[in-house]
Amino acid sequence: MTIAEVVPAFLAVCPSIGPAWQEHLDFWGDEPDRGNFNDAAVIAHHLVDGFERGETSELPAAFALLERCLTEGDGQVRNLVMVGVIEDVQNVSSHRPFGSDVFLGWLGPESRAAWDEVAGWWEKLAEAKAAGLLEPGPGQPASPVVDPGGVQDPALRRILAQLYRK
Repeated sequence: MTIAEVVPAFLAVCPSIGPAWQEHLDFWGDEPDRGNFNDAAVIAHHLVDGFERGETSELPAAFALLERCLTEGDGQVRNLVMVGVIEDVQNVSSHRPFGSDVFLGWLGPESRAAWDEVAGWWEKLAEAKAAGLLEPGPGQPASPVVDPGGVQDPALRRILAQLYRK
């Protein structure tokens, strides 16, 4: 599997993504390169939003494809699905009442290993922050505390939810 095949494959196994995908395309308009990670974020949001609505029929095929990407894809494909799909699913679902563990049952062995690796990155980040290692230096501004739930603009709230973990 190549990086150019990843997003079209997810669109094929997630036919109900149509309205969200069209909104994404409309936002980018004539821009020739939306970016693979921007496209993958739409997929991640779709998976989490679908679960929240109780629409889980596409999840087995989507997570089987995720597994396939990790086993058949090269480094670019693995990076895209780990950072663009897995990490975004974890981050977005961390802001929902059900959390990310609800997706574990759909993971295969490779995707579970990747899922755990991504979770490990965030655990190390939390440990570094707790140890004060991420504090700004003298004269540097403090990092803002971000709560996507407090953001009024729905588009900005969606972006922040994929970038920050609760």
